[in-house]
Amino acid sequence: MNSKAKWGGSVLLAVVTLLASTPSAHAYGPEGLFGGRPQPDSSISLGNPVEIKNDRPERAESVLEHPRPDYDPVPVDIGSFELYPTLELGSAIDSNLYVTPNDERTDAIGTIRPIVNLFSDWSRHALAVTVFGDSNYYSQRPDENYNNMVFDTNGRYDIAADTWVAARGGYQRLAETRTSINASNGEVPTTLGYGKLGTSFYRGVGAVKLSVDYDYSRFDYDDTPADGGVIDGSVRNRNEHKAMGKVGYQVSGNLKPYVRGSYNVRNYDHNDARNSDGYETVAGVEADFGGITSVDVFAGWMEQYYDDFTGGKKDLSSPRIGGRVDWNVTGKTSVVLEADRTVEETVLPEYNSYYQTGGSVTVTHELLRNVLLEGDLGYSHYDFNGTGDREDDGFFSGVGARYLINRSLYTDLFYNYERRYSTDDTAEFDRNTVMWRVGVHL
Repeated sequence: MNSKAKWGGSVLLAVVTLLASTPSAHAYGPEGLFGGRPQPDSSISLGNPVEIKNDRPERAESVLEHPRPDYDPVPVDIGSFELYPTLELGSAIDSNLYVTPNDERTDAIGTIRPIVNLFSDWSRHALAVTVFGDSNYYSQRPDENYNNMVFDTNGRYDIAADTWVAARGGYQRLAETRTSINASNGEVPTTLGYGKLGTSFYRGVGAVKLSVDYDYSRFDYDDTPADGGVIDGSVRNRNEHKAMGKVGYQVSGNLKPYVRGSYNVRNYDHNDARNSDGYETVAGVEADFGGITSVDVFAGWMEQYYDDFTGGKKDLSSPRIGGRVDWNVTGKTSVVLEADRTVEETVLPEYNSYYQTGGSVTVTHELLRNVLLEGDLGYSHYDFNGTGDREDDGFFSGVGARYLINRSLYTDLFYNYERRYSTDDTAEFDRNTVMWRVGVHL
């Protein structure tokens, strides 16, 4: 991996730990400095530094990708690897701890987040490892305390020029956020284990570009105490398999139309009524307009079949649409617009799944070389499938700033607002959070 690409990975993972930049990430949250990228199923999607191909002209680099020689952290050299250890300490105020429509409770939270990133420094092939913890302690309600842990590894073997195979894997120990559509609302947050494995093949020689991917995910939910009893987490335990193929044709260096198809299987351990399989097919185009604006948009069809679900809607058919636009308005301002529509899992009574349709816009501005400002805005519509008729609408917005003090020290201040409307009155809420944190590159 060249040094520029490698540094791009360290920015994404060492400085902006929870930033998710993988193409498979859902476009339902801000992709930027402060938003993070939790998936609808509560897992965390990390960037994939070993696949970063940062060969674009300098004018095409986003604000986050700009090199900052006076403020970039210095890695610890370990043989042919570079190590980036970081420690973040933070304090936050949450205005609606239990995300309830009434009787809101406010609390202060302290956060400790150790981060370790390891990147190979090889002329060919690549390996990256990310490990981080996320411990949160509540001032007034210690039952809400939780500890997240993420281990993620990615490797790439270069067979020849523009031809490689990759493997990835990881494990996450997580607490499901109470803002999740699937939150059980127990006495304490629901905890789960999430494991993943995947492999990819890419062949980009000539005008035809081919990629093949396979991903496996395992979800294990713990029982959650509630009203003197427990909420059974095993009904959510499942295995998910997804295979995908993509063929693109490079009309020019700046234009590449493509077709993509995938097939998935979702099998529950003890909840056969929610077993399903499905597919999607889309056509899209990737385009680069002068190295300043890049576009990836697609449209097609998706279906998901819940053959054993009793009553309600079993066979789901819907348009599949989505895309992303990266626009460098000026050399100091970047804009990212995203949209997506997917079928997500739920075990809420009466429903087997829901369509989530939405998008986000994130604006990042470099006020000074060492001061970054960011704002984001997003919306999602949730249309539930089953015997009921529930629909939700979710909004979020946020603003924040990062001050790079020197190579070893930075600090953040940001504010987020969330609002959900629902045909189920008990699911509605609004929530304000303010957080300050300081990060030290060790």
